[in-house]
Amino acid sequence: MTAKQPKSILKKTREPSAPTTTVVGSTIVRTGPPTPQSKPLPTPEEARAIALSHAHSIQIRKVLELSILTSLEQLVDFPLPDSTSTDLKCHLRYFQPSDFDSLMEERRICDKCSYPLCPNPPKRLAGGGKSTYALVNKGKKTMRFVEKEKLERFCSDICARQGLWLRIQLNPEPAWTRAETISDAQVDDKGAVSGLDLTGEKWRGGLESKILLLEEAEEQRRQAKWNNTREADIKKLEEELMEVGISFEKETRGPKQSDSLSVDIKERKNEAGMANPPELILTDENGSRVRAIEGYTPKIGPVYTRKISTEKGE
Repeated sequence: MTAKQPKSILKKTREPSAPTTTVVGSTIVRTGPPTPQSKPLPTPEEARAIALSHAHSIQIRKVLELSILTSLEQLVDFPLPDSTSTDLKCHLRYFQPSDFDSLMEERRICDKCSYPLCPNPPKRLAGGGKSTYALVNKGKKTMRFVEKEKLERFCSDICARQGLWLRIQLNPEPAWTRAETISDAQVDDKGAVSGLDLTGEKWRGGLESKILLLEEAEEQRRQAKWNNTREADIKKLEEELMEVGISFEKETRGPKQSDSLSVDIKERKNEAGMANPPELILTDENGSRVRAIEGYTPKIGPVYTRKISTEKGE
């Protein structure tokens, strides 16, 4: 006697039915699932061209990534004695926001302010402990916990505004996919890449205005040379500053030592003469002064004795 095979608990999948052709009147109608159309395979020449295109793209990406890494290493040592703001902008031309995050982290590790043009060390929060978060804007509606690393990246709120403003202007698209960057790039048979602006000469010739320092942007804003893109960047900056408890408009840095302050001091003349201090004078029923100590009359002495004798009728 053969054992009965157990019934499967899995649902049976229905096999797609083959397409059928029916004739309705004088029209041929095809029913059923569509038949997959097989694409023709590329010819050997086409396959070789596709492979070379991908290889060239990878080679261009490697060269640009090396250029970004070199710029990052140089910006860690900024500001140099002969460095300028134009040099900073030139180094940032291929950067993405994530590359600038790496730069801020490297400068923080080196005990430098994350704003590349600032030579000061970053600020350190008071208090120790193992907590990695700090409370900002205590008692306000914007009170929140923020990572200490974000609060200790810059030396002051002004440098935080200037540094984050540079980050917001960076193109989020990778440099090796930007049309204006790789339009003239060529790769020879040996893998050498040419046509890229690795030295920054072309950039210095016409693209310098794409990245602005915060003070340059504020000057253009005052002169009404704004566009919608810049206004959107300002909104992004306000949001990022809000996350770390910093106001965009508020200036927190005090005046520099070189700044001159003029203060006018006027002395008020006393026309009534010298004022006398108040004096508390107490007298008894005979008009004699009593000995009061801070307004309190002691119960031992001639005044107290005279008061008692008066009450007894002596």
